[in-house]
Amino acid sequence: MKAGIGERVLAASRTRDRVLDAVKAVALLLVIVGHSLAWHVRPDGTAVNVVEDVPYLIALTWLFQVLPLFFAAGAVSNAASLSRHGQMDYLRARGRSLLAPVVVYASLWTVVLLAFHGSEQVRGAGRFLSQLLWFAGVYLLVAAAAVITTRWIPHPVLTLGLWLGAIAAFDALRTTDLAAWGWINMLLVWGWLHQCGYYLPQLKGRRWLAPVGAALIATSVLVAFVGPYSHSLISVAGVPGLSNLAPPSVVLALYGAGQILLLAGLWDVLGRLLSRDRLWVVIALIGARGMGMYLWHIPLVGTAAATVIATGWTQPPLSGLWWLVHIAVAVVVVPTAWFLAGLVEPVQRRLLKWRGPVSAPAVGCALGGVAVLNMSATGFATLTGPGAVGMPSSAILNLGLVVLAFSLVNSGSPAKAVR
Repeated sequence: MKAGIGERVLAASRTRDRVLDAVKAVALLLVIVGHSLAWHVRPDGTAVNVVEDVPYLIALTWLFQVLPLFFAAGAVSNAASLSRHGQMDYLRARGRSLLAPVVVYASLWTVVLLAFHGSEQVRGAGRFLSQLLWFAGVYLLVAAAAVITTRWIPHPVLTLGLWLGAIAAFDALRTTDLAAWGWINMLLVWGWLHQCGYYLPQLKGRRWLAPVGAALIATSVLVAFVGPYSHSLISVAGVPGLSNLAPPSVVLALYGAGQILLLAGLWDVLGRLLSRDRLWVVIALIGARGMGMYLWHIPLVGTAAATVIATGWTQPPLSGLWWLVHIAVAVVVVPTAWFLAGLVEPVQRRLLKWRGPVSAPAVGCALGGVAVLNMSATGFATLTGPGAVGMPSSAILNLGLVVLAFSLVNSGSPAKAVR
């Protein structure tokens, strides 16, 4: 008799660290739910983040900012994978797993939208559909850098101290004529949080970590309120101060470190909770398609907002009908994104069977990360226009570079099961 889906999931994941996988899956799920709830359409038909019209919701940006935990949990998996499989196989595997979904997603929208590229609305749609790709680009660069950063693990105080100092220094430049250099923190902050994650195996389960983590989070709030920073952990128009996300700031670095220590302190509690197979199966199913869900929830949320704009339906933010519609959107987006991620999996598997003529996984990961970042700024329907930090860019060129990067990591012997 054929095993049920639960039995298959349990069999396939019997050697997995449930807490690590759950942290990554739940972090992406909360991001998807947050985006599904956060959009709002004003009476004039303008789509905005609801925080812009209801400022007291800024507190929720601190609750929904959980990506530091994804980077920290990813660091543990990345270090273990690199140790088991060696540099070349590790870089190939990370490049393949992160670039293949992006190639499929970006190819579809670039082809569809460039056919109508003359319209400003279409170009705007292309920018909307690409803007959240920054996460894939940054994570690829940070994960690839593990071949270097894992060597610094034996020196935590020196490494993390100097690194945090560099983050603060580039933050300081954001208030000067050299403000563009502050975008280096896009890599430094997320890389620092990834570096903090390496120490989770040594720290997990120690009870004193929870109060220290809470103190760090309190410190980050204090810095946000007394410094030149926004009080929001996401970029929100109309909220004064330096953004804590675009680019990320020392506020996010401290806040994320506090989250990581809380996670370490609660590790045993989470482990007992996840020992329940029924709960674990649901989380494992989400995690297996996490990156795909992250990508495909973007057009779904955009479709919901576009439908509301087209019908002229408006409601005061947080009114009863507003909540009804937004909760309904979240309820639809999550399973539909999971379904779409599964729908394109056969395409991604066929893509992985293709072999590039030249093997250069390190170059491919670096090129892919930068190209995806540029793609997130340019959009899928801009023939020529500004890219990351204002660089000249093109949707066609960006797609070509991402495909080239994928060919460099997807070359040589068939892909191994590197986890």
